[in-house]
Amino acid sequence: MNHVKVLLLSAALCVGTAACSSVAPSPGLQPEGKAPEAAASEERNNAVPAKQMADQTYRALMNFYYIEKSNLYLENYTPAKDDKPNSFLWPYSTVISAVNALASMPDGGGEKYRDDLIRVLDGVEKYWVSGGKPPAYAPTVQNGRGGGQKFYDDNEWVGLDMADAYRTLKDPKYLRKAEDIFRFAVSGWSEELGGGIFWREPKPNEERTKNTCSNGPAAVLALKLYEATKDQSYLEWAKKILDWTAKLKSPENVYWDHMKLDGSINKRIFTYNVGTVLHANALLYKITGEKKYLDEAKALAAGSLAHFAKKDASAGVAFFPQTPWFNVVLLRGYAELYRVDPAHDRTYIDAMRANVRYAWEHARDQNGLFSKDWSGKTDIAEPHKRLLDQAPMVEYYALLAQLE
Repeated sequence: MNHVKVLLLSAALCVGTAACSSVAPSPGLQPEGKAPEAAASEERNNAVPAKQMADQTYRALMNFYYIEKSNLYLENYTPAKDDKPNSFLWPYSTVISAVNALASMPDGGGEKYRDDLIRVLDGVEKYWVSGGKPPAYAPTVQNGRGGGQKFYDDNEWVGLDMADAYRTLKDPKYLRKAEDIFRFAVSGWSEELGGGIFWREPKPNEERTKNTCSNGPAAVLALKLYEATKDQSYLEWAKKILDWTAKLKSPENVYWDHMKLDGSINKRIFTYNVGTVLHANALLYKITGEKKYLDEAKALAAGSLAHFAKKDASAGVAFFPQTPWFNVVLLRGYAELYRVDPAHDRTYIDAMRANVRYAWEHARDQNGLFSKDWSGKTDIAEPHKRLLDQAPMVEYYALLAQLE
C-alpha cells in the first residue's frame, strides 16, 4: 500500500543495551575506507549466522506483538492511543511473509516454522469477506469479521503469501486462495488510461488512481500462479499488467507511484514499486528464457541501487530509505534476479545485506526491536514501534539465510 506514515522523531541514543554497545576495533581486520569502529562492528556481526538473526528477531516479534487469544497481532508495540485491538491487514500480511521466509530456510532450518506458517495463515482468514463480488480480504477485523474498503494491493500481498505457502506446504487450499485473490485483483482492471488495476475499490466522490503498487504485485502473483498451474492465461495477464505499468517507469529506471484518471502522474518513488516490477521481469526471464526480461531486471536493479542507497561515511554503509517493508519487497526482486541470472551477481543482495547486518548491531532496542533508521541514529527509543517495521526484519534475515 502506498499510504506511508512517516514519523520524524528526535534522535535517541541507545544506552546500556548489548545490541547497541560499541566495541574496540580489531587491528588489521578493518576493510579499506571504513572507520575502525565500523570495521570492528562488521567483523563481529558477520560472524552471526543470518538464520540465528532470523530466529531471534522472530522471537522478539512474537513476544511483543502476538495476541494469543485472537491469533492476531498488535499494530504497534507499545500500542498507540488510537490503535485498534489488532493490526490492519497490511501489517498482518508482513508476518505471513516473514514466516514463509522462515519456513523456507535451508538445511532443515525452516521445518520448525511450518506449524507457525499454518497458524498465521489461519489467522488472516478473520479479514476475509466471503460476500464480496468477488470475495476478498478487508483491511480490518471489526467485531470478529473483516470490514472496511478493500484494497487491491493489500490483497495481492496476501495472494503472494498464499502462493508461497502452497510451494512450501503443498496444500492445494492455499493455491486456490491465491487464485481467488488474483480474480479479485483483476476485477480492479479497467480500460480507462489504457488499462491498469485501481488501487482500491471505489467509494462515492473519491478520486481514483492506478498505482504501481496495485499492478506490480499482481504481475508477480500471476507469474507464481503460472508456475504452479501452467495456465497460460496467467502468463498473458502478467505481460499485460507489466505493459501497462511501464507508463509509470521513470528515466532513472525506477517507478513513479501512481496515475490519476486525468493522466497526471504522481512522481513519488518508493523501493517496493521498482521491487515488484524487477521481480516480475526476473520471473519472466526464468519462465520464457527471453533475454530482454533479464536485461530489464538488471537495469531496474542498477537504477534502484543508484537512486536509493545513500552512503554514510561514518558507518561505511550505503543505507536504503527508512521504509523497512518497502525495502524487503525490493530485496525479493534482487533475490529472484540473483537466482535466475547466469552470472549470479551478488552486488544488490550484498548492498541490502550490509544494511540489515549493520542494523542488527546498531538499531535494536533492549527488547530486540528495530528502529526503521538502520543507521541507529534515530528512533531507537520510539515508544510505538510498528509491526510493519519489525516483521520485515525477520524476512530479511530469513531470505539472507537462503542466499548465503
